[in-house]
Amino acid sequence: MFGSDKKYLTISINEGVIKIAQASSSGSLYKAARASYIANSGVDEAAKTLKSLLTPFNRTIPVICVIPASAATAKNIEVPSNDPEEIKSIINLQASRHTPYSREEVLISYINLGMNASNNTSILLVIVHRDIVKERISILEKSGLDVDKILFVPESQARFYAKALNLKKEASPVGVIDFSLHATTYIVISKGSLLFVRHIPIGIKAILEGVDATARLRDELMKSMDAFAQEGGREAPNSYTVTTAHESVGNILSVLKDTLHIGFQVNAFLNFIKGPMDVKKKLQSDFGDDSFLDVIAPASTAVKCEINLMPEEMILKKTVERQSKEASKSGVAAIIIMLLVGVMIMSNIYFKDTYLNKNLREQFAPQKAQVQALQEQMNKVKLVRGFIKGRMVSLDIIHELYDITPNTIYLNNIVVDDQGTVTIDGISDSMSQVFSYVKSLDDSAMFKDAKTKSTSTKKDNGKDVASFEIEFKLNSSTSLTTKEPA
Repeated sequence: MFGSDKKYLTISINEGVIKIAQASSSGSLYKAARASYIANSGVDEAAKTLKSLLTPFNRTIPVICVIPASAATAKNIEVPSNDPEEIKSIINLQASRHTPYSREEVLISYINLGMNASNNTSILLVIVHRDIVKERISILEKSGLDVDKILFVPESQARFYAKALNLKKEASPVGVIDFSLHATTYIVISKGSLLFVRHIPIGIKAILEGVDATARLRDELMKSMDAFAQEGGREAPNSYTVTTAHESVGNILSVLKDTLHIGFQVNAFLNFIKGPMDVKKKLQSDFGDDSFLDVIAPASTAVKCEINLMPEEMILKKTVERQSKEASKSGVAAIIIMLLVGVMIMSNIYFKDTYLNKNLREQFAPQKAQVQALQEQMNKVKLVRGFIKGRMVSLDIIHELYDITPNTIYLNNIVVDDQGTVTIDGISDSMSQVFSYVKSLDDSAMFKDAKTKSTSTKKDNGKDVASFEIEFKLNSSTSLTTKEPA
């Protein structure tokens, strides 16, 4: 029901619970599993638990890690611009106003909700502490997984139900409430996307334990509706879709309906997914006290989700790796083509030369010009090969710098001129590391004559760091230009 069919492995790590789903963008669920571990026990313990769950799953498909509403801050803000670059710049400046952390300590992403009546752009800003994301990435890497995307769960859930309920883009805001084991997520959808989200720390487990869970949940839902009215500037929805059909949830819905004077309609997420019946039955029987929407929805909405909380350095690394693979494939293809052309040319030369030697050399001596023309064609092939090699130099420089540069040194700029002179500048924790770095550059097989052009000390986030500028040259075996072969 959701279109093309691309498979994903989606993983949620939250509050001592790990959930995995192998699902596709077409809405099919193939496998699902859940396990608990001691919360705050460390990365190694979580990775051990995750490894034990991964055995029946396909580890070669793209991996999505999800961040729940409880681990992030979501704010509705307005930006006085409709230019994408200006919006991005303004949000970068404003992000620190909505969190007690510095800009360097957090990762931000956002959903563009379009222009409002004041001709400002409405934005749903999502902020998460960098350590939260890094911890999850570390757990996945220790389990042998490479993360492709880090998505915000409420956005995936909103897009899932917008498609499942066939909500039109011009429709009024619609409420969705997702009950999971330890929490409840209050979501408002507008124009097919997430408009508002609020985390409620009361889940099915608390409801089953009874006591005052219903009263607390009622108060939290009232707070959520009030918060939406204040941030969104309009009334909260008067009816809500509930994503789970658990018996305990059904028992309290009638109480909430009477006290809050709003309507609830149960549209369990299992009704909108395809897949083997035994998998669905397992979710209902073994994991009925929890919602697996947080790991199923991201797979079916990964292409459309605007929020990606992957750190910038990891995005850059993946981009370089992808470009390197593409360049390698192009290089291999070019070599194969050149070899085929070479074989064809050499075969042509061989047969012509044999024929000339045996029969026609004396009679057709003027045809020597043809041989010369063939030689010119070979020279052109060599020229193309040299040109392709020259284009790879810039990527080789980046790879060499990536291997040499230690984690304590950060590069700001890399400049290469036509004469093969490379200039880099950046910062380091200490000046001694800078001088060691210069020696490492000079020892490289690719570089030579490394020297510092300037050094200084400055403040960076309240810490003394060494600022430097280093210049070195490429070895004669590395060239940025393509010369005519001899």
